[in-house]
This record gives sequence, C-alpha cells and structure tokens, in this order.
Amino acid sequence: MTNPVFTRNKVFTQRTPAGYPAMPGYQVGGGTQTLPGQGQYATYQPNPTTQPTQAYPNDPFAAPNAGQQADYGFPPASNAPTATRPVTLDDVLIKTLLTFGVLLVGGAVSWFTTATNPGLGYAMMFGGMIVALILGLVNSFKRRPSPALILGYAFFEGLMLGSISQLYSTLAGGVVPKAIGATIVTTLVMLVLFKTKTIRNSPTLMRVVFIGMGSLFVFYLLNFVISMIFPAANFYNVTLFGFPLWVVVSLVAIVLAALSLVTDFDFIMRAVENRAPAETAWTAAFGLMVTLVWLYLEFLRLFALFASSDN
Repeated sequence: MTNPVFTRNKVFTQRTPAGYPAMPGYQVGGGTQTLPGQGQYATYQPNPTTQPTQAYPNDPFAAPNAGQQADYGFPPASNAPTATRPVTLDDVLIKTLLTFGVLLVGGAVSWFTTATNPGLGYAMMFGGMIVALILGLVNSFKRRPSPALILGYAFFEGLMLGSISQLYSTLAGGVVPKAIGATIVTTLVMLVLFKTKTIRNSPTLMRVVFIGMGSLFVFYLLNFVISMIFPAANFYNVTLFGFPLWVVVSLVAIVLAALSLVTDFDFIMRAVENRAPAETAWTAAFGLMVTLVWLYLEFLRLFALFASSDN
C-alpha cells in the first residue's frame, strides 16, 4: 500500500483477467456480466412462449409474423446497465491541470498576503492546513469523487503552500524556484522511466515505499516530540561519519516521493485499462497532487537547509 487515494479504490488496484482491458459489461472484481438463464455469453434464442401476432389483423396481405419482435431472453431495457464513458489519459491530464491551477490561485493569494501582512498570512497557512487536511480525508474515503471537494482541497492546500513558500523564501532567498523546478524535472524523469519500463511498479516496490513512509513518519514524530521537550536537541544536529543527518533524511524522503510517482502512474494506467468511469480522472488528479505536494515540500526544505548551512 502506498498512496491511500489510489489503494482504497479497486479500479486503480485490480487488473482485468490476463491484464487485458475490460470487455464491455466487465466490472472490476465482479467478473463478466451474465444474463439470467445463460452462461458467460448469451445465445440468441427466441422465447418459445411468445406467440406471433399480426401488425394489422384485418390486412389479408400482412405476413404471419409482421410487427412481431422476438424476445431473445434479454432482461428488459430498464434493467440493463447504463453505459458510461470510460476514463482516458486526456481526462486525467485535464483534471490534473485544472486542479493545480486552483492550487496556484490559492498559493498566489497567501503568498502576497504573507508578504504584506505576515500575521494574516500565517493565519491563512494554519487555516488552510487544517481545512485541507479535513477535505483530504473526506476525499480519500469517499466512494465517488466530488469535483467541488477536490478543487476546494486544492485551493486550501494552495493557501498553506503559499505561506510556507513565502516563509522559506524570506529565510533563504531563491529556494522556491529551485524547489518548483526540481519537482517538475523529477516528475518528468519518473514519467519517462515509467513509460520506458525502466522502473516498474511491483509488490516489492510498494512495500519499500510503504515501509519507508512509515519510518519517515516515526522519525518526524520523534523529532517533534524531542524538540518540544528539549528545544536545543533534535535529530537534525546529529552527524553520521561527519555527514549531517538531515541531508540523509531529506534525500531518502525525496527518493520515496519520486518512487511514489511510479506507483501513482501505474494506478492510473490500471484505471484506464479497467475502463473506469470518466469521473475517476478527478480521483487520479487528487492522488497526484498529494504526492507532488509532498515532493515539493521535501525539495523546499532540502534547499533551505543547504542555504542555511552555507551562511
């Protein structure tokens, strides 16, 4: 298990038989649709109980079965499953760009607010973080994606990122463009590696990412608790063979975030192969945003730490 946005939805995690795209009527986890009284594939047999009728009883030239529509044993049309357009990669791309556009709007608002009024900017940062956390949990557990909630999450996430970025920019100028550029380059590189099958998603890779993410969470939690009890003591002051520990931790976090992109890309491809509904593109955009925001924050902190160590 890696990104919970994808792993909680079976259209991203299950493959069709033999890994092929789904046949019409196939539902992930439910097998091929079977008609009542038939095998896997229905045969066209007229219903023998249906009596032929004439369209015009008084017409001497009417054919014996004129106007008769044979009943081939299919269920009524009202009971047939409603066909929906399957999701495509273009859908995912469009929804992702739209979601990040809303995030940039929220980021711009909090960036300029923090620059002119730091107190209000910090309030927007903490408020955006709390609301984004709540909306993130709601979107993660919803069975069907809600575009309004996902775009709302993007906006409040942008409020948080804008204020944080402005704070880091004040402490170490130039780190924000570096973090943005590094995030874009890393994403493109991982996409190329995934498309060329240089790096493939696998149960082993997913276990490595999951264990690494759990270890990072424990490290951050312990460091927070220790710094609250002993302000002068934290893991970032520790060195390993003369090498700062914070550099190791940041690099490990960046590698894990980059590998998470590979699993995200694979989940999205599975949804397209499984012919998931078009609305699934919103879930894919939301899941990608979670990983990319994590990657950006790790780059931002790494460059800020490097800048502060040089001063």
